[in-house]
Amino acid sequence: MGDTYRAAKNRSQRREGWCILFRHPLRRDAQGKPLRVRRGLGTRHDGDADRLVDQMNRLLGDESYWTPAARDRALRDVDPLIVSIFYDDIEPKFEDSWAVRDSVIPIPGPEDGYARVLFLGPTGAGKTTLVRQLIGSDPRYDRFPSTSTAKTTVFDAEIVLAEGQYRAVASFLSRDRVRHHIEECVAAATSAAAEGAKEDEIARRLLEHREQRFRLSYLLGTLSAAAEEETDEDLEDADEKTAEFEPPEVGLEERKQLEARLRSYLSRVTHLAESVRGELANRLNERVDALKAADRDAFLELLEDTVREDEEAQSLIDEILEDVESRFELLEHGQPERDRSGWPIRWVFETEDRTLFIKTINRFSSNYAPNFGRLLAPLVQGLRVAGPFQPVWHRSDGIPKLVLTDGEGLGHTPDSAWSLPTAITKRYERSDVILLVDNATQPMVASPQAVLRSVAASGHESKLVVVFTHFDQVKGDNLPNETSKRNHVRASLDNAIYGIDAALGPGAGRSLRRYLEGKVFFVGGIDESLPPHKRSTRAQLTQLVQVFRAAIAPPEPIQAVPVYDMANLVLGATVAARQFQDSWDARLPAEHWARVKALTRRLGYLGEDEYDTLKPVADMIRLLSEQVRAFIAAPRNWHPEKPSEEMCQAVIDLVSREFFSRLHIMASSRLWTARLREWQQAYERRGPGSGNLRKHEVKSIYSVAAPVPGAAPVPDASEFLDEIRSLFREATLAAGAKVVV
Repeated sequence: MGDTYRAAKNRSQRREGWCILFRHPLRRDAQGKPLRVRRGLGTRHDGDADRLVDQMNRLLGDESYWTPAARDRALRDVDPLIVSIFYDDIEPKFEDSWAVRDSVIPIPGPEDGYARVLFLGPTGAGKTTLVRQLIGSDPRYDRFPSTSTAKTTVFDAEIVLAEGQYRAVASFLSRDRVRHHIEECVAAATSAAAEGAKEDEIARRLLEHREQRFRLSYLLGTLSAAAEEETDEDLEDADEKTAEFEPPEVGLEERKQLEARLRSYLSRVTHLAESVRGELANRLNERVDALKAADRDAFLELLEDTVREDEEAQSLIDEILEDVESRFELLEHGQPERDRSGWPIRWVFETEDRTLFIKTINRFSSNYAPNFGRLLAPLVQGLRVAGPFQPVWHRSDGIPKLVLTDGEGLGHTPDSAWSLPTAITKRYERSDVILLVDNATQPMVASPQAVLRSVAASGHESKLVVVFTHFDQVKGDNLPNETSKRNHVRASLDNAIYGIDAALGPGAGRSLRRYLEGKVFFVGGIDESLPPHKRSTRAQLTQLVQVFRAAIAPPEPIQAVPVYDMANLVLGATVAARQFQDSWDARLPAEHWARVKALTRRLGYLGEDEYDTLKPVADMIRLLSEQVRAFIAAPRNWHPEKPSEEMCQAVIDLVSREFFSRLHIMASSRLWTARLREWQQAYERRGPGSGNLRKHEVKSIYSVAAPVPGAAPVPDASEFLDEIRSLFREATLAAGAKVVV
């Protein structure tokens, strides 16, 4: 057996109980090595801990137990806790956080009289602020959901407006996912320390993940100077008087304890950096500060990998993870439900007290800096609430039956905004309204245009509604009245639609213009409660709710049948494959090795299909859907011969929606899930030249996944086209269209 698969007990750093520590023979880390596992044993007694460790060593020492099929036998031989620790995560699990929340608070739909509204828009445009208005959330007293000028909403949040008690369910990231994030934060902080960065920069790297989705500062607190700065900024963002309405939960003594623990982590990071820096400098036989640029990159990659293999670093990561998990013990209301390893998978809460409810769920969603050290938002994968929320300006008409889904804001630059994440586009089908929220002072920049294009290509343009916020800030000598201001902002929307014409054909733009008639709104000052004299914005919001309600009206029966020639489909698929390969061939060589490495880790090990602006699956979906949309909009003929334009557009949209839905499954399989081991192998590349080798392997993956068909048939291209044809036939069958070969 050897020491590799030998378990040992380890005293918990944060608690009095014992933990078990071992390398798992059936699970691999990102380097392909036996995964380091650390779990609590639930006992403080040495004898009980020794007994459990001996039982684990029995499993580790007998390879006949090393299969999921041996679980029942193991249950007869050793303690169920040891069985759970050893077997529970042998086979990868798909984290369906939507299903976790749906089991507690199901999402009502049109059959229940509810309109489901999906909020999209660039970061800082005011999506979440608009949500506040629609649920009657006071910006000072409630501050729910949280807002700021930066990226704030980093998980799905669904709000159901309904009679009855206030209810909530939160689903959480898995233990392994959280540990991965902590590991990356520790590696980034160690790299900064090794490069001689100052304490505040090392702390920033540790406390804020480079993707800005996972912030340890919310869980661990901040250093005192940073805490003061963030508190001032946060209070200014919301309202300087906020502290009067919500005194900080973290007292002075607790803050000192948090800071002391954080400084101990930073001290260990610095010590780790010094040790690793010296070891690697000896290995390279050169001073680190004398390395050339290319050698420096190689050094940093080597340093990052060394940190992941270093026992001292792994011990630090374990301790931070345990510290993070302990934050659940501070919850005063509701109960976290845990998996067999003891990690929380969801939290459920119900009350009639609105004030208590808002205060409690803010622990899971808030960015309120004075409470850093007690906030759980970085661990949340999704939050769903239901209750008698309603707009202040809509009281006389009862609670509108709405489901509001808010998520992460989109990027501002063309590169980050062009392909929308698959997590967003998958939600089109289950939404009745796709609400694009944009800033009227800078309307229709990259990401709003990407939304228009995606919605049109997917056949969901009838669901689109546009709200321009900050309309009160639209000013200029050439804009003397509200009508001229609306025309000015609307011109930007018209220009964006012209771009749709160029990409998808004139029919797409014309259809989008028709669908948007009466569905474009202009609001201002919605970051505050709206007094009666704010008549224009109140009227616009009231009309917006009416549009939401009308969205669930059943569509008219479709009485037109398009007939498609599959030969033209092949042409569109070929163009899309060429565009995909050309775009990645152009960008991949210029991408920094660390970003490509992070991409391969996300797809290979973390169950995600993108990293930052690198979205191969989303890119394939976008390009194929756009090319095929143009094909769908021009069938070979119609039955009857001359249906109305509205009827033609309705069936074109239906075929597009059916194709778009199936396209997600195909693109995900071809580029990701069917090639999981290839992504893992690309990530596992190490040593000199590994960055270029990794890029070469990524190119090999997408070249096979999206081959460009040529004059001479080749197996990969033929398989690709056969899959497109099969997918399209399924879509046309579901939509009632016809296909000729």
